[in-house]
Amino acid sequence: MLMVVPALVLARVRGSAGLGLAGLGLAAVVALGCSASDEETCEIVSEEMSAVALVIDSGFDIRVSVDFELGDRRGQGEPLRLCDSDRLTINGRTPTEIGKASRIEYAIDLEADGERSFAFVLEREDQEERIAFDIELPAPLEFLEPTGEEPVSVGEGQTVQWEPAVEGETIELSMSEALGGYECLESDTPGHDYERLGGVRVPDTGQWEIPAGAVGTDSPQPCMATYTLTRITRGSYPEQLERGGRVEARVERYRDVTIIP
Repeated sequence: MLMVVPALVLARVRGSAGLGLAGLGLAAVVALGCSASDEETCEIVSEEMSAVALVIDSGFDIRVSVDFELGDRRGQGEPLRLCDSDRLTINGRTPTEIGKASRIEYAIDLEADGERSFAFVLEREDQEERIAFDIELPAPLEFLEPTGEEPVSVGEGQTVQWEPAVEGETIELSMSEALGGYECLESDTPGHDYERLGGVRVPDTGQWEIPAGAVGTDSPQPCMATYTLTRITRGSYPEQLERGGRVEARVERYRDVTIIP
């Protein structure tokens, strides 16, 4: 069966440590190896390396990745490639090494109904060290409203609905427009600035109201936006590594919506 991915989802990026779906076809796969280059983990102690491990359930697939960097990521970082003496597994699998513009990822891709818990293990032969950490995905969800079948007017209130709700938790609601296009929408109303980085954290009750006029536009033409609902959990970061990294799992659901003046 052919899987259709929303057009605006393909144009966007899933955050600073995430992977945009459009970038999958452009990533270059690089063979593992060890050299004298200072971009390798050879002879670098674990306390000088930080890691970002990210699991994203997009509804289309589950992508699990981790990258390593020299230092605590507060400045201009230096991506690190694992040496042959550093063996990384994710749920017992050897990930694929992918060279990107700003980092070197080690990733596996799974079906949308694949595992929900993930164990990362880095065995460092030269350092005689084993670094292990894990993370579990939040509960999956279904985006109900808006359906995207009918345009939404900025002059009317909007109801965003999803299921199931998770009592006592919060969920992130954000809006994005196609990269490289005209910035059509304005969402700077306090408490409803959905286009800012991280969107708006709202109660995970299954429903959120966007008041009329909270999202506006000066364009006489319809605007295209992707609404994203995101559940996030954080795992325990390994003590052996440099501070500054993180272990995170996200469930993201998208809806392309036409917004009219």
